[in-house]
Amino acid sequence: MLEISFIEDQIYFWGFLYLFIELTGIYFAVQAILKARTSQAAIAWSISLISLPLLVLPLYWVFGSSRFYAYMNRMRMARMENIDNVEALYQQIKPYYVHNMRGIEDIIHTTHKLETLPFTSHNGVKLLINGEKTYKEMLKAIESARDYVLLQFYIVNHDSVGEAFRQLLTKKLKQGVRVYFLYDKVGSHALSSWYLHKLRKAGAHVASFDGHHNGIGKYLHINFRNHRKILIVDGLKAFVGGLNLGDEYLGKNKTMGYWRDTHVLLRGPSVQVMQAVFIKDWYWSRGHISKLNWQIQAAETHRDKMTAGNKMQAAEQEITTYTKNVMILDTGPADEKPVCSLFLCALINSSKKRLWITSPYFVPDAEVINALKNAALRNVDVRLILPEKYDKFFVYLTSFAYYKELKGYDIKIYRYTKGFSHQKVILVDDQLSGIGTVNLDNRSIHLNFEIMAYIADKEFNAQVSDMLEYDMNNCYLDNIEDFEQRPFWFKAISRVFYLFSPVL
Repeated sequence: MLEISFIEDQIYFWGFLYLFIELTGIYFAVQAILKARTSQAAIAWSISLISLPLLVLPLYWVFGSSRFYAYMNRMRMARMENIDNVEALYQQIKPYYVHNMRGIEDIIHTTHKLETLPFTSHNGVKLLINGEKTYKEMLKAIESARDYVLLQFYIVNHDSVGEAFRQLLTKKLKQGVRVYFLYDKVGSHALSSWYLHKLRKAGAHVASFDGHHNGIGKYLHINFRNHRKILIVDGLKAFVGGLNLGDEYLGKNKTMGYWRDTHVLLRGPSVQVMQAVFIKDWYWSRGHISKLNWQIQAAETHRDKMTAGNKMQAAEQEITTYTKNVMILDTGPADEKPVCSLFLCALINSSKKRLWITSPYFVPDAEVINALKNAALRNVDVRLILPEKYDKFFVYLTSFAYYKELKGYDIKIYRYTKGFSHQKVILVDDQLSGIGTVNLDNRSIHLNFEIMAYIADKEFNAQVSDMLEYDMNNCYLDNIEDFEQRPFWFKAISRVFYLFSPVL
């Protein structure tokens, strides 16, 4: 009798446990239906949560949300605790606000509606093409530091590039320069503890994006990655673009070979705006704000002479164009509105003559796809520059699933063949260009913390145009119609991965 009673107790226990898990799965399935960004994601999550709750629940808790509420709440607290400093910063930047610009009035209106900081005037901008030139300028800027250096990268590798930066930072620390070093734990998973220990021992302030947050909560945040690449020196110079710190960005990776990337060097009030972005992420990671230089040093009008040559040579000249119009746009899963998606669609919809976009990945959301189609229907010259080589096979395959949707629209897809194209650049007509960290994929648009520098200056954008035209000379024009001729297995696999596009 005791044995039978024990068995009955076990049956009741496991039965109630299974019922509890199933009910929990149903509860979160309803949450997924109510909160998912797309019907595609809602259907996938709800079916999985109901049919396989024990397996899918942990995945949903990590990957199911597109909003980083903990970060949002912490930023509200930070703003209240530092309201005087925040107000002082706004007052510093306010005289440089640009409230209207001919040719991009709709974009200006959108920035106001999205409650982002507007374009500012009196900024210096230098176009930096590829790793060798960019690292040279970065190291030169760090060498000139007198007060502090702020570094934030998604990927930091302990190789010759990473070591060169570590050694120079150590040297500057010995000279009394403060160093704040922020990295993303997912992107920099291979970074050695020795590297970080050496920086800390030298006196650097080092933090990962998950910061001091412990317990199970930190693991629930790993889907929200900080993809920004920022370097700021003394509040006077700032760098942003596609390059992380690693040898592969110099083309030293044997698998990827030649590495194509783009960065920009900024001076003027845009530096203070970018510094505010860094401070938000640092506060999330460390819980305090350090004293920095918020005095704006406006750039004077100056333009270096450019020698004649082909388009790439022209774009690679040491040119500094001091523009009146630069906007720093930081986006991420802590935004009240889907700022990245909305602004990207606004850019595409504002195009009248041409829209050229280069990205290493092409897994956009439905809104962006429809905006691209509408631009093509308006006879806008829509060109996408995508790599032929890939570093993420699943994402590469998924991009082809979109060919079917683009079929019948005059959208040109160029596949870069010289090496791996990792740059993130958008050019709208002759009016506006954007350079930064946003890829044309769902992860960048909705899940990652990103940053872009948008420059409204015709001469600078002519350089960007020359650069992209040269890149297209190293591409072949892919025929969207040819997708139907590919093997059945290729089309099937690309469509299967397409189902997971919201989290790729």
